[in-house]
Amino acid sequence: MLLGRPRRDGLVGGHSYVESSNLDAKPQNFDQIKDHFKNDNTTFKQRYWRNSQYYKNNGIVFLLIQGESIATDAWANNPGYTYITLAKLYNADVYQLEHRCFGFSRPEPDMKVSSLSTCNVDQALEDIKTFISAQNSNVYKNVKPKWITFGGSYPGFLSAAFRMKYPEYTVGAVASSAPMLWTLDFFQYAQVVQDTMFDVDVNCGNAISTAFTQMQTLSLTTTGRNQLSTYFNLSPAFNANVTQLDIDNFFANIYGYFQDVTQYTYDGRNEATRGGLDVTNLCKIMTDNTVPDYIKRVNNVVLWYNKLNKITQTTMDNSYAASIKTLANTTFDDENASQDNAASRGWMWLCCNEMGVLQTTDQGYNIFQQIVPLNYYIDMCTQMFSADINIKRIRDRNTAFYKRYGGIDHYTATNIVLPNGAYDPWHSLGLNWNNTDLHVSSILIPKAGHCSDMYPIYPGEAAGLKNARDYINKEVAYFLGVPVVPFPQ
Repeated sequence: MLLGRPRRDGLVGGHSYVESSNLDAKPQNFDQIKDHFKNDNTTFKQRYWRNSQYYKNNGIVFLLIQGESIATDAWANNPGYTYITLAKLYNADVYQLEHRCFGFSRPEPDMKVSSLSTCNVDQALEDIKTFISAQNSNVYKNVKPKWITFGGSYPGFLSAAFRMKYPEYTVGAVASSAPMLWTLDFFQYAQVVQDTMFDVDVNCGNAISTAFTQMQTLSLTTTGRNQLSTYFNLSPAFNANVTQLDIDNFFANIYGYFQDVTQYTYDGRNEATRGGLDVTNLCKIMTDNTVPDYIKRVNNVVLWYNKLNKITQTTMDNSYAASIKTLANTTFDDENASQDNAASRGWMWLCCNEMGVLQTTDQGYNIFQQIVPLNYYIDMCTQMFSADINIKRIRDRNTAFYKRYGGIDHYTATNIVLPNGAYDPWHSLGLNWNNTDLHVSSILIPKAGHCSDMYPIYPGEAAGLKNARDYINKEVAYFLGVPVVPFPQ
């Protein structure tokens, strides 16, 4: 995990299974303005997908906003995804828009700091406005279009922010697992992970606390660090030149397994999450009394995670310097089909440049201990980008970003539904109130994970997802001003 983003596939996931071999919607290019805030009409090619198989010339249009990863054919075609199921119910035209600076939507040919200057939320929102305006002029000039935006996680925020900033362009929005409180020190993430573990099994939370306390103690001595190297088959092993950043990086990697499992627990995201990669099974490993060594139990979690994700690597990467070298690379890694390294750099830029959400364990006493401090991420930002990206700049730009988008207490949009999973650590930054006058509705889905309402239905999902999808369906019909068509369950 890297600030809550898996190093593969992004926050929402780019490669969830497709139930149909019909992948008719393929990427096309749109001439997007490079910098919306300059008097310059220079453009770049922004990718989009259009799936019109359900459209009946009624002006109903759904737009899926993509975020911090390459966009894929699956998200424009899979009939099991909730928004495409809704498109079929209401005969909507479907679009997917790739985020600038990710995938092949590149304002600049590289990811140098100077090239990332237009990679920000303000530009992304203008991209959406420009794209919708162009489609209205070119495709829907003979009808009065009714657009609804959809997005999950960071794109969920974009869906919500676009609805607030430009309400005249849409009739409503769905913003799944959308962070709305862009805090710099996101210690609440660890708090939700802890709460989830205790909710599953008190003994699980206690076992994790014991294990991390023991690991932290071992990290203080040469002998102890050698033991940690053996436990987790670290590559490279800790040596005499170990720094505090090396130790922080080790713990961030270990903590990342618990983050990932919790964030996507019971999701229909991919084969692993549908196949048992969830907090219940994690807790079974951590409370396995046939394994008296608590640190060994943590390593068993790692092995189990790797097996379900079909990761064959037998060592655990343990070089902070190597990680920074990868993230500091300024080229798009086109040799990697999912462009994970470039996407990770892009996500870190969004966070270091303005959004924050640096996932520490700084909330005081907790089962993970104070193993991932804020300075760990500040140092990463500086070393990945430049010395100018320092704590003062990061803090000041994050404060300005928060003020610009209002936070959860000053959200003024109408006609929006914001679903969140109660087990998803991101829900702690979500909007959790309802306003009938504005028709703003939030849903907290019990025992559900990140963006769980967006994925295809599967037998092991959280029970509350049925009601959540029914509610989203009802709201979409309200936004469109049409009768409700029952959602297939």
